[in-house]
Amino acid sequence: MRRRTRRAIPKMIGAVTVLGACIVGMGTLVMDSIGKEAADKFGCYANAYQRQTAVIVDASEPRWEIVQGRALRTYFKQLYEGLSFNERLSVYTTEGDKVASVVSPRFSVCGQARSPEELKTVNAPEAQAGYLKRQKERLFQKVLAPELDKLLTQSPDPSRLQLYESPVMEMILSVGRSAKLDSGDRLIVISDMIQNSESARFCRTQNDMPRFSAFKKRRIYRDRLKPGSLAGIEVEALMLLREGYGQTGLQFCASEEELRGFWRDYFNDNGAVDPQFIRIRGSFSG
Repeated sequence: MRRRTRRAIPKMIGAVTVLGACIVGMGTLVMDSIGKEAADKFGCYANAYQRQTAVIVDASEPRWEIVQGRALRTYFKQLYEGLSFNERLSVYTTEGDKVASVVSPRFSVCGQARSPEELKTVNAPEAQAGYLKRQKERLFQKVLAPELDKLLTQSPDPSRLQLYESPVMEMILSVGRSAKLDSGDRLIVISDMIQNSESARFCRTQNDMPRFSAFKKRRIYRDRLKPGSLAGIEVEALMLLREGYGQTGLQFCASEEELRGFWRDYFNDNGAVDPQFIRIRGSFSG
């Protein structure tokens, strides 16, 4: 019995030493975290500078083909990967349960730190680059991917359907106000760019989409549709191409080029510099 006890003593000492080291380590981590900033569940640091990227998704029927949906998912993944540290990505939609005079984001997420040095700038606990990379992927899988699944599905929840309107101009106006977009921010619009509301019905009603130089003189534009200044804001439009421009249903816009020309003049007139257009092709288009 005494020999066993003597043999067990070194093991006990080793276990106590390891336990003590763990306690000291945990205590050090706790002490290091005191007074430090912590990110919220969306990966955002509230008290640090935030560049804003606001995305408007026009979810009106017809929404997007499977091919276009895949392209949008790839775009969102790349957009997330390219966010600067603490840049807030907010996604607004025209889905039926979200259209309102005062809009709020469907979901938000923030860009993650790529290095310990970036964490220091916001007084957050330090972490190594490998951990930060894994944390960024976990945030995507936990927060962004499930929201994209619900948004881009071909069979959305009935409450989220938008069967009647495509209020693109109204959304640009409202989102600019809600997000308080300013110089250095980004505005991204995902839509077929066919405005369809009580204000104007592009392609479907004759003379509702003249050249923008004529449209901007209309009282309804000045009173209800003109956005705040887009000066200094990067503007990008992902244009969902439709089949049948100039034909029944879309007979009052001759081509995608006519639509794109209208919106380019709209963005430029409101201060955007060199707005970018990306064609999101369907299975029917070249």
